[in-house]
Amino acid sequence: MSVATQPAQTELPPAAGRNAYIDALRGWSIFGVVCVHFAGSFVTTDSHVWSPSFYLGLTLNQVFGFAVPLFIFLSGLLAGSSSKTVTLGDYYRGRLWRIGFPYLLASIASFFLLSHYAAWQALPDYGARFSWLAQRLFFYGVEPTLYFIPLILQLYFLQPALKALPRWLNRVIPVLSPERFTLILTGLLLVLHVTLGLMCSRGTLNYYVWGRPNSLFWIFYFFSGLHFRSLAGLVSRRGLVAGCWLTLTVAAGAMAWNGLHLLDRAVVGTNFELNRLDHAYVRPEMLVYDLAMVVGLAAGIALGWVPRAGIISYLGRYTLEIYIWHILVLYYAVWRYPAALASCRQLPELIVIICVAAAVIIAGATDGLSRLKDFLRHHRLALVKVS
Repeated sequence: MSVATQPAQTELPPAAGRNAYIDALRGWSIFGVVCVHFAGSFVTTDSHVWSPSFYLGLTLNQVFGFAVPLFIFLSGLLAGSSSKTVTLGDYYRGRLWRIGFPYLLASIASFFLLSHYAAWQALPDYGARFSWLAQRLFFYGVEPTLYFIPLILQLYFLQPALKALPRWLNRVIPVLSPERFTLILTGLLLVLHVTLGLMCSRGTLNYYVWGRPNSLFWIFYFFSGLHFRSLAGLVSRRGLVAGCWLTLTVAAGAMAWNGLHLLDRAVVGTNFELNRLDHAYVRPEMLVYDLAMVVGLAAGIALGWVPRAGIISYLGRYTLEIYIWHILVLYYAVWRYPAALASCRQLPELIVIICVAAAVIIAGATDGLSRLKDFLRHHRLALVKVS
């Protein structure tokens, strides 16, 4: 019988080994994050408002809005695809060492090098200072752009339970298969995601508490990535192809809808940052755009797309390092130099070049340190054998 008449038999790529398409998605996502933060800094209502650099910064800032949702989805996907068998304790220790320790180093560096120390000292007492540190370190991020790390650590903490949940429910209610429970739970978490998003968009909930840094808001993407093989297995290959192009078309329409708001000067107001347009993940048009982009791009994983190796897939191997260090690199290389910012405004193409350069520098440095570490380990073992 053909695949089209047996949707549950869709073949997915092997889970083991590096996947070039996933590396490419990760690479585009991390490049997008750098663009959102650097290019978005040119979306200001100073004398350069509505200039070419403003338009380019606004475009990159909005188009790459799918980067964080895609990152969270891919984090769940890779966690769900892992074939390693470890104890729960080893799993948590591994996550904390791989992600938590670099995050701690970046937080300390940001605390002292990006003026947060002065703001912390200005707090009235030790209780306020302790509360500030605890909230920033475990929820908001010491540097606000680092909010993603405590968020993803929360999701990784929940990962073992989220992965086993459909099987647990199947044991309680055997009439439904684990795959059906996975589908039902994914739908319920999507409802939660959209509900929280709309409540934040309308001002009922605080976006900076219940939206951007909150694991409840993002758990839908993580869970769907964690169980992606089960969800994709419910759709035929023909359905995946059609769904891919349909959702990417919807994403293009949602971004056009978004553009109508972005170009309304009455909506933008006097300060882009912290106004309604800065609620990047919860505005209805962006909820639709992000979901459509992630679904469309995820279909390529199930379809076995294989892109050419290049700089983007190279960046995809070092997403964590680029994420936690790019703000410091951008600040000390560009942001603190008025002449550099003026050059970007005069030649907007420099904005993209600087984003690429920052990502490549961090990836290259990480790669170099890794190779040096392997070299020293190899020679140490060689010397031990000789002795």
